[in-house]
Amino acid sequence: MNGLEGQSRARDKYEALHWGLPPKRMRAVAPAPRPRALAELGKLVSVTYATNKRGDGPSYYEHQFGEEGGRRPSLAVDVDTTDLHIVGGDYTVEDRGIVD
Repeated sequence: MNGLEGQSRARDKYEALHWGLPPKRMRAVAPAPRPRALAELGKLVSVTYATNKRGDGPSYYEHQFGEEGGRRPSLAVDVDTTDLHIVGGDYTVEDRGIVD
């Protein structure tokens, strides 16, 4: 996949996740290298994030993991970079959001 194709796919996914709103800006980023080792911090119970899906300012969304009896993901840290990673779990990310 070339850079322009990737940008187009990223723009399309952003718009799908944000109820048709286009991104205000886009930037190319180099993908992070695959972690060589992760240390588990614990089970991820929920995630809360702020986003502007309606175009009228940020709204907060909270998702509880494992609500429907699924496996909760783990929160882990890359031991080299200290980046956080969500690992495993029974959820998907769809246009309507995080689905457990």
